[in-house]
Amino acid sequence: MASEITITIIGAGPAGLTAAIVLRKQGFPVKVFEMSSDVGHRLNGDFQGLENWSSEKDITELLKDIGIEMNFFCVPYYEGTIYTPEMRPAEIKSERPIFYLVKRGAMPGTLDMGLKEQALSLGIEILFNHRLDKFDGSAIVGTGPKGADAVAVGITFTTAMKDQAIVVLDDNIAPKGYAYLLVNQGYGTMVTVLYREYRREKEYFENMMQFFENNINPDIRDAKRFRCYGNFFIRDSQIQHNKLYVGETAGFQDCLWGFGMRYAILSGYLAAKSFIQGLDYDMLWKKELKPMLETSLINRFFFERFGHAGYRYLAKRFAEGDPCGFLRKHYNYSFFKHLLLPIAKRRYESRVKDLSCNHENCTCVWCRCGERACP
Repeated sequence: MASEITITIIGAGPAGLTAAIVLRKQGFPVKVFEMSSDVGHRLNGDFQGLENWSSEKDITELLKDIGIEMNFFCVPYYEGTIYTPEMRPAEIKSERPIFYLVKRGAMPGTLDMGLKEQALSLGIEILFNHRLDKFDGSAIVGTGPKGADAVAVGITFTTAMKDQAIVVLDDNIAPKGYAYLLVNQGYGTMVTVLYREYRREKEYFENMMQFFENNINPDIRDAKRFRCYGNFFIRDSQIQHNKLYVGETAGFQDCLWGFGMRYAILSGYLAAKSFIQGLDYDMLWKKELKPMLETSLINRFFFERFGHAGYRYLAKRFAEGDPCGFLRKHYNYSFFKHLLLPIAKRRYESRVKDLSCNHENCTCVWCRCGERACP
């Protein structure tokens, strides 16, 4: 049953806007507060991948099922190339899309603008340039990452190159991470994603540029450099004083490679579902998201320890047959793999200890009060 009380949503990212759209379609009054002047303010028109391997159902069908329309640039990619040290490039092909290419930022055609247009078409009020530092009552909070567990440094550009997807696994270019080149219809993104040694980002960026220059001689025009970051952690509860935390504010991210859009959108949907059906939000996300979050932490534990030999193994397995099936197996719960979860948790340390102010009578949203519970 729809409520007469307006539900406050703080943050107009994919998680917050998904929650707003789902709630409004069920008749709930919604108001969204966004501290920036528009959606996608952290992003730069760069290409990102909406992963399509962690579930049997195609991600575009899943989005339609939860009420999200495909009114944004979204192109399936069935193949690509993986480079690893001391090995010939591995060509990857799949019968189903490995991922969908989407664009992010505050320009036409992006995922962010598409969600904004859907929200506005439903009559949802979005208050831009409104930073809600203090708030009493129930709310959904999706204010984005608060720390850098991975840093991405790259460029967007125009080009005459053919449409393609290239991934590079090499610690000399992206320590414990990866670099990629994505091109579609004359527009490209080239990025190195670092999970270590952030202070050397300029050096690794130059290494990436030199690698692509040596191997594919890319056509790059009107390059614009950008930098962004991602955040991962697992907390026992995502409800603090009637505030439901979603997206990267809740640490919902793929710890292995940072494919977080699926987690953000699903967490927004689950937060909305908790209001619509009167269900416990912690119960919902722990059932739908926690197994994959924990598995991604274990995957990162393995990835960081096997180095270049492990990267070559992965490239060979991806090229052998069904890359989506191989990834699905390793992205979902495994009893034997989860025996290593306590070790993986001990070895992993997020840059964010606690994003929520748990002290008595706290109403702070952005954790700016400086209380002892907010290190």
